[in-house]
Amino acid sequence: MLKKLYAVKQTGQRLVRLRQLCGARFQAQAEQQRNSSFSNATQQQLKELIDENAPERTDAEWSNAKEYDALPGPTRYGFFLSFLPGGEFHNMNYIGMNQMLRQKYGDIFLLKGAFGRVDTVFTYNADDFEVVYRNEGIWPIRAAMMSFDYYRKVKRVDFFKGQSGLVTEHGSAWGDMRNKVNPVMMKSASIRQDLPEIDKITMKFVDRLETLRDPITGLLKNDFHIELKKWAFESVIYISLNKRMNMTTESAKKETAQLVQNLADSFNLCFKYDMTPSMWKYFETPGFKKLMRSYNGITEITYKYVLEAMERIKREGNKEAKSVLDKLLRIDPHYAVLMSIDSLTSGMDTTASTFITALYHIARNPDKQQALRRELMHIMPDPRTPLTQENTKIMPYLRACIKEAQRITPIAPGNLRTLPKDIVLSGYRIPRGTSVHMGNMALCNSEKYYPRYKEFIPERWLKAGTEACPELRSSNPFIYAPFGFGPRTCVGKRIAEMEMETLLARLIRLYKISWAKPEEMQYNSNLILTPKGPLKFRFMPLEEEDCAIGSLAM
Repeated sequence: MLKKLYAVKQTGQRLVRLRQLCGARFQAQAEQQRNSSFSNATQQQLKELIDENAPERTDAEWSNAKEYDALPGPTRYGFFLSFLPGGEFHNMNYIGMNQMLRQKYGDIFLLKGAFGRVDTVFTYNADDFEVVYRNEGIWPIRAAMMSFDYYRKVKRVDFFKGQSGLVTEHGSAWGDMRNKVNPVMMKSASIRQDLPEIDKITMKFVDRLETLRDPITGLLKNDFHIELKKWAFESVIYISLNKRMNMTTESAKKETAQLVQNLADSFNLCFKYDMTPSMWKYFETPGFKKLMRSYNGITEITYKYVLEAMERIKREGNKEAKSVLDKLLRIDPHYAVLMSIDSLTSGMDTTASTFITALYHIARNPDKQQALRRELMHIMPDPRTPLTQENTKIMPYLRACIKEAQRITPIAPGNLRTLPKDIVLSGYRIPRGTSVHMGNMALCNSEKYYPRYKEFIPERWLKAGTEACPELRSSNPFIYAPFGFGPRTCVGKRIAEMEMETLLARLIRLYKISWAKPEEMQYNSNLILTPKGPLKFRFMPLEEEDCAIGSLAM
């Protein structure tokens, strides 16, 4: 407690000194920023979507609901204090914070906006999820990552030129881009044209793992997580740019290492400056400047690859587009550049982390691993059998394993929407313009919606066969949403699914995999969930009896 009081006193003294030094200029800027969470461009987009002058609801549901101010939750000041040294949320991750708040305030609570942020309502009521999604409109608002918005729409407006990508755009600008991108990136048949090359990249990666594997212990000599990031980056580069990387060259190693570090910094610092109380809107701290540098590093490295690919495409003059970039260049050149940069940026950490989670659960459940291996033996009687669009259609158990892993540990704990209209959630009036965080992960790990939720049961996702257990799967379509929901579903979903399925099939077909640590896997939770600490997987070559093709009804 004394530490907290001391920190508050010191913080207060610093702010007073800062105001004195900056004088009227600071006060004017602070007043302006208090009313603006995002860039002016984004503020204008949100203003067009959220009609502040719409008449107030007078229907019975609204009239009978409790006042917005009656929502439970911490005070602004109390919430700020809790992040200071000695506070209950100091150095706590996002999931831990949410769990503590839910335990204290219940299944719905309010975090009041501060330092330019809007109010956010957190709900763990599945009925609320449905209400939010049914009232989100044709252009759903997911207003988040203020620092990223600031970087692209203020700091580097020279580069992004008023169209900053699907993450930071809203309204008609977002809708136009999404409509042009979806036919290229959201159609499975379009993405799976690259499966033969992705399989080759994956086979090369598996061959490399074999050189890193200790033949006695089965453990890897290198950091498996870093190796997976390299594989994910090489895969998404091929799909996006039709380019094969030689990850053994010094330049490729250096650039990949820089990108990995910049991404790690951006995830950690974005959480700090966008999701916890921060005053970067008033003045740029050294940590915030580091975040801007990490965003800039990511942009420069990825744009270098995109530019090289564009020059190659122009030089070759192919009649038929081969890459995502080439296909989008023929639709809209600026969108093509933006989507390629975003694909290379988001396709590394998220895919690697999600894959590790799936492999972890399979490794800890040898009976499920053997069931999966029996399925793969039918498809790949020889370990080097090529994976094709045809034979990968008959992998229901593999896809069920991935879905079950994402149910237990999705890449993000929930989904966010900003309300374009007044609605009622859990009996409370929620005004338009409020952000709502829906805690999908918590409900996916609930006995109410997923019986035996602590168990890894891929069979709950099977649609047919004697092994299928659909009664163990929630019938509520709004709860399970690891890639987001509706029009705002992750645009890279098809790419990530194909990559994970390919590598999982290759590894399970070649090795008996186990988790070589007594404790369970731990996660860092900032912007996304990422595995924490060294990954101790044991890869042992299959014995002859492991390769016996058994019967598994699907």
